[in-house]
Amino acid sequence: MRRLRKTDNNRISKACGAVIVNRPDQLQQSDVGTGAGIFEVKTIGDEFFAFIVDCKEPKACTVLLRGPSKDQLNEVERNLQDVMSVARNILKNPKLGPGGGATQLTVSATLKQKSSSVEGIEKWPYEAAAIAFEPIPRTLAPNCGVNVIRTMTALQGKHANGEKSWLGIDGSTGVITDVKEKKIGGYLFGLLLLLSFISFAISIFKFVG
Repeated sequence: MRRLRKTDNNRISKACGAVIVNRPDQLQQSDVGTGAGIFEVKTIGDEFFAFIVDCKEPKACTVLLRGPSKDQLNEVERNLQDVMSVARNILKNPKLGPGGGATQLTVSATLKQKSSSVEGIEKWPYEAAAIAFEPIPRTLAPNCGVNVIRTMTALQGKHANGEKSWLGIDGSTGVITDVKEKKIGGYLFGLLLLLSFISFAISIFKFVG
């Protein structure tokens, strides 16, 4: 193959175990990739695609997406990137918390309680941060086809009373349920990152105020 893009060249080298060199006189026998299996060119639709398969220890792969329109392809690609990012983050930091918006509402209720004990303008960051955690369960409710206002009001009331921190929305039925019993988990790293940002913002607000 020739006239490869840099990104494609990097993928091929990872797939076959080759080392990229800039000049032919720098090439050594150990730089040649021998870990690839069959190389063939296939036609899909009106385009030609090069396939390198049966690799011994591949470090890269290509996912070929097809669809009836460009808009749908862009949506599929975006969803695929989100899923791969979540899988990568879980492998790097394998921590899960209660899903179904339970974790977010627990943090939101805690921040609201904290704001009630603070006087003056210093309570505003806590109230704003509490509201910032509500979009996750507020998005789950309409996706399940349930009444958003009733579901959120009931769920917020249960968390405010301190009944259970495991109460969340079942993504299949939209019913408020104990996510621990249903084994509904959520990725914890993003929440911890958001908490660190909010904590930093509150400290800056206090300093400026």
